[in-house]
Amino acid sequence: MPLGRVGEGKEAGDVIAFLASERASYITGTAINVDGGTSAVV
Repeated sequence: MPLGRVGEGKEAGDVIAFLASERASYITGTAINVDGGTSAVV
């Protein structure tokens, strides 16, 4: 666990709320892992 702790539901919710907001209107075609850094993805 790279971050040294388990993530909270609120943290995942914050990412979802951002992606659903107007502020994320420029983000397209991307995958965002909300896993605390456990995936070996760069």
